[in-house]
Amino acid sequence: MNGRRDDDWDDIFNDMYDEFGLDMRKINKEIARFWESIMKDDSNSKIMGPYVYGFSYKVGPDGKPVFQEFGNVPRNSIGQRNESQEGYREPLTDLNEDKENVYITYELPGVDKKDIDLIVNENNIELKVDKGSRKYYKNIEFNTGVDIDSVIAKFTNGVLDITIKKLNSKNGGRAVRID
Repeated sequence: MNGRRDDDWDDIFNDMYDEFGLDMRKINKEIARFWESIMKDDSNSKIMGPYVYGFSYKVGPDGKPVFQEFGNVPRNSIGQRNESQEGYREPLTDLNEDKENVYITYELPGVDKKDIDLIVNENNIELKVDKGSRKYYKNIEFNTGVDIDSVIAKFTNGVLDITIKKLNSKNGGRAVRID
């Protein structure tokens, strides 16, 4: 690691994270490389601070770790981001499912429900908020078809909760009314 020894932090947590199948040294290197690229004076960068970047980690229903990134930073080294999404933040998002439904929760602080555009079709859900400095964008691809007529969306105190029934047949997309 750049010619330096692992520090006590690495010693303490590496054994714990090995149980989950994560290599914390690799994650730390990726995060460090990511921030180094952000801090360089890059005249091609279109996003001006503040920069938001983070990740959530949980154990999925299959017992495997799920690692999800969010933020408004360019993803040249971590993943690809569409040019049309420049300047948007990814909201912190939680995605769960059971046999019958898909459950999605978006955290959208400072947003009014009238400012949320939510489109659901059989393959994905797309959320977009473009209100002043509150700009969020997230597109989630479904692993299974969903019944777009069964979508329930509730927005309370900056948290948007969505429930969608799973379906095997194909339908067209529709805009979703948020209660």
